[in-house]
Amino acid sequence: MVKQRIIEEASELFGRSGVKSITMDDLARHLGISKRTIYENFKDKEELLIACIDAFHEENFEMQQKAFLEANNVADAILVILQKNAGPEAQRQFNLINDIRKYYPQVFREHARFQIDQRRKMEQLIQRGINEGVFRDDLNPEIIALFFCRQGESVTHNDKDFDRFSLAEIFNNIGFTFMRGICTAKGIEIIDKYKKSKSSYQ
Repeated sequence: MVKQRIIEEASELFGRSGVKSITMDDLARHLGISKRTIYENFKDKEELLIACIDAFHEENFEMQQKAFLEANNVADAILVILQKNAGPEAQRQFNLINDIRKYYPQVFREHARFQIDQRRKMEQLIQRGINEGVFRDDLNPEIIALFFCRQGESVTHNDKDFDRFSLAEIFNNIGFTFMRGICTAKGIEIIDKYKKSKSSYQ
């Protein structure tokens, strides 16, 4: 399907080379199609960027659903998700979102809507982890979820001090540390077992 191919290739190109530097002409040449074909599917660059954001969140949702279906508990599932969010493909996706935040703030509001939903889901996951006995029962799920998501947003979107580090390095240090802090002894055992199977995020 032409429209889906445009979204996938645009997301890849924008994430690798930057939203501002890639024109619709560049995208057309990259795809080997006419610019008219792009405009038959998207009225302008902003509409295409919104489609890229929607695709980004749909992919993340599917990845998370798969992680929770295959994991034995919440702690395992979150660790798998952190690993996925530390890979090169995730880096390109975060570059895309960050560029949209800087240069297309009106489009970024579409992403912000998903962020609110993500915090609510994280709050539910923290409560589920408490119920499963892998997270401490003295936690306030709302505070933990808010902190977790805000830290992620700071690392990937706002804080220039993190720019010299890869997502793999960041999540390898912060992800495990945060998880150990909210886990029970049972949860820490799960983390240590996971770390042995994955020496570091690649």
